[in-house]
Amino acid sequence: MPKFATFQSMMDDEPPTKDELKEMIATFGEPLQMLYIRSRYDAFFNERYPAGSSIQNPSDTWIFDFDTHMTAAEDEELRSMCWPLATNFVIDLLMGVDNLVDKVEGDLDAMVADLLALATSYGGAMTDAKLTIVQERLESWHGEAGAAIRERYSDHLTRSTQAHQAMANALANAAKLDSLILMKVRHHLDGLIRATATAIDNGPAGPNLNIEPIIGWLTFIGVIVSAPGGPAVMSTVGWVGSTIKTILTELPLEQTDEPTMDSPDPDELREQMLAALAQVAEVVKADREKLAGELITAFEECAALVASTDPAESSRVIPNPNGVDGIAL
Repeated sequence: MPKFATFQSMMDDEPPTKDELKEMIATFGEPLQMLYIRSRYDAFFNERYPAGSSIQNPSDTWIFDFDTHMTAAEDEELRSMCWPLATNFVIDLLMGVDNLVDKVEGDLDAMVADLLALATSYGGAMTDAKLTIVQERLESWHGEAGAAIRERYSDHLTRSTQAHQAMANALANAAKLDSLILMKVRHHLDGLIRATATAIDNGPAGPNLNIEPIIGWLTFIGVIVSAPGGPAVMSTVGWVGSTIKTILTELPLEQTDEPTMDSPDPDELREQMLAALAQVAEVVKADREKLAGELITAFEECAALVASTDPAESSRVIPNPNGVDGIAL
């Protein structure tokens, strides 16, 4: 089972920030260096001492957490050889975080607030214009003048304003979901980094490492929610609504294949890490493509109206100043 069933449950457990994730990675330097030293020691020692060594490391020159039976200079040479490997490992992880957390959630959330305010302003503009009162008064107008005003202004202005309000809400909801995808990425990276840390701490002690399973943290957006009795398309549920709460509570997160982060060999562990980062990237790509497809569906409904050759239809999005009959005012 996924750790989080829906976006809403994921929001209730805030993951580390991007900076906090990178701070976690920054602590890997020395442990990784020691992991590389342990993995490279046997080959390095056997090359220098094929018949064995009787050297006892003096306490004042001993720089590792085990007795190497080599000189201090050789210890330092091995350390110097392993440090760049550990550094590159850390750099790979830091780049992975930068590549995956590729947007600023605060900027997306600010966009959400602005778009929702825009959507609200459409409704407020209609109220402030007292359009309902105007429409009611115009109903008493007779003849061609009354019909022209109703057909060419009041009837379609209401519907077109509502259409633009719906589009602003859809954009706001899309920005919010993209922000939540980034939050999900941080959850993924948190699990990945913690699993990597456990593998590093265990060191080259054999394949049976005491690593907590990663099951449950890597998820992708699941089945699109369905309107009661309706088709399984998100646009019928919440894209054009004023809030996205329905989607957050109902849009499921389903588990994908579990990545592996358990090798005692640092080079293999690095490859596992890179593969896991690539897997997260694929999940995020699939999420965004699915949401983009749903958003396109919502907007295509409006685009179809605009492209209609029937002025009565196109005026539902763009008020036709020449009226539904195409008669110039």
